[in-house]
Amino acid sequence: MSGARSRDEACAAALLGLRGMTPVRLARLLDGMGPSVAWAAIGAGAHPADPTRRFAAEARRVDPDDVARRYAQADVAVLLPGRTGYPAALAGDPGAPAVLCASGDPSVLEARPAVAVVGTRSATPYGAKVAAELGRRLAAADVVVVSGLALGIDAAAHWGALAAGPDAAPPVGVVGTGLDVPYPRQNRALWARVAAAGAVLSEAALGTEARPLVFPARNRIIAALADVVVVVESHRAGGSLYTAEAAARRSIPVCAVPGSVFSAASAGTNELLVEGCVPVRDADDVLTAVALARQGRGKSGPAPSTAVLHRRPPDGPDPVDRVQRSVWEAVDDTPTTVETVLLRTDLSLAALTAAGQELVDRGLLKAGAGWWSRA
Repeated sequence: MSGARSRDEACAAALLGLRGMTPVRLARLLDGMGPSVAWAAIGAGAHPADPTRRFAAEARRVDPDDVARRYAQADVAVLLPGRTGYPAALAGDPGAPAVLCASGDPSVLEARPAVAVVGTRSATPYGAKVAAELGRRLAAADVVVVSGLALGIDAAAHWGALAAGPDAAPPVGVVGTGLDVPYPRQNRALWARVAAAGAVLSEAALGTEARPLVFPARNRIIAALADVVVVVESHRAGGSLYTAEAAARRSIPVCAVPGSVFSAASAGTNELLVEGCVPVRDADDVLTAVALARQGRGKSGPAPSTAVLHRRPPDGPDPVDRVQRSVWEAVDDTPTTVETVLLRTDLSLAALTAAGQELVDRGLLKAGAGWWSRA
């Protein structure tokens, strides 16, 4: 590894760990500027994306070489766009992390199709069984199973993938905490198994604890890595629907497993089916979807339907304005920070601000200091 590249990775890890750093702020700081140059500019109080010198004092107290040693001791790699190890599926993605951390071998994603298997943390026995069987059969067919290492459907899918044996495709987890902070703790053993067999990825610095808002943002990475997203079980407002929405914005096919109309855990997936998503009865349905999707993107291999997701509650904004609709759908009933909405929509700050103000003027959103909520 060249000295310049090693220095860039050290500075990128140091930037990631500054107090108050977020994926959006980090992307602005590294926009058109290498990590080493950005780090020097921030420490000097001269970075144009940090006009208030928010990070200057702390940066002057941090030694990037010490940070790099800590990452090396934790066996965590720092990946930068356009460089070896950074997943090719994220190249050019509007929500691609400016810095990505990896335990294990992220190259398992290259030259293999990938399917995101996601769903509720409170899975029913039916949902867990379906997720495990999908994970096992997809991995046995050399498809990388991507999920969030959460309880419920995520865990079942990854245990299923691991059960396919050493010759199967390795699984990949995408998490919202630092790679030295397994979350939830009940999944510590699974986390270690996935990292040993495949890879665990995060855009969070080492030591980052779980925070509610990072998980919807993390879901965009899960979607972007996948050729197809499969929602096994989801409540009507389940977090896995953020993954489905992120996939739909990227024209990545979304599939759903039918469930009982009497099961709240299947309310969201059944609604996806009503809205036109591809139904999944077994792994063969998913493999067909993967083949169609990869053919549509000019990749080798067999693939899914191009059903897209258009989720607009009846009291939402006029569907003619897609930007306003995507902003409204990304805002919760409780205050949602502008940065969270940026991550959920992949819009530019200018487009987001204009759409948000129009929604406020129309009485559809309420605005506060750096946040919106539904009116």
